[in-house]
Amino acid sequence: MKKPRTNFLEWNNKVLIFSLKKINLNIILIVFLDFLFYLSSGLIITFWLKRVQGQINAFNLPTDIAAVGAERAQQLLGEMKNFYYLLVFSFLLIVVIVIFLASIFKAIIWAKTTGAKVTLELVSRFLGLNLIWMGFWLVAVILVLLFVEPSSAPVFLTSIFVLSTYLTNTLYTLFMKKQRIKVVIDSIKLSFAKIHLFLLPYALIYSVFYIITKINSLLKFKYALIFANLLLLVYVAVVRYYASTLVLEIEAQK
Repeated sequence: MKKPRTNFLEWNNKVLIFSLKKINLNIILIVFLDFLFYLSSGLIITFWLKRVQGQINAFNLPTDIAAVGAERAQQLLGEMKNFYYLLVFSFLLIVVIVIFLASIFKAIIWAKTTGAKVTLELVSRFLGLNLIWMGFWLVAVILVLLFVEPSSAPVFLTSIFVLSTYLTNTLYTLFMKKQRIKVVIDSIKLSFAKIHLFLLPYALIYSVFYIITKINSLLKFKYALIFANLLLLVYVAVVRYYASTLVLEIEAQK
């Protein structure tokens, strides 16, 4: 599908319609796998947080450190140091587990969305890609939480969310096509070189996402939370079809 030189909006509408025509019964599997990923990741993180809270509560710190003596103070310092190392190690382990789960579920999801064949090689390369890509964005979030003023942190975190989803859609689409980790560079170049073509579609994507979240926050009936989450998962699945089609169409014009 070549982009007409005279009517940008018409071309965007054709891309959108073309992407919607790609949607088939696979979307049910896609939504279900997305649900399983977020559910399993949420349960794992919740379990980890409860264990950490339990370890913190188990500490019996005296109100006056000076009153316990040098030997006891040294023992407490050693226990706190061991807890710190355990906390860091367990956090990194949780990150690796979540990335591993993402590599399995998201590999299948994006393969079904783009029509790629699901293979063990695809999943293993996707794991390598995510260790680099998701690790980078995690570091960015941690740096914001550590060094940015709490009042300004939401703005930075929102910016990271918008930029990461934009770049990730391009990256995952091209990866499913070429299945090479080196495609990271190509995807970043394409995302910024053709940002004028992506701007309007993503403005629409984020606007609809914002509207859906606002509507969901107003729902008060018994199963509102389940309905809201299901609606978001379906919307995200549709966006993947649209975003991946958009990326491939724009890349074909290079």
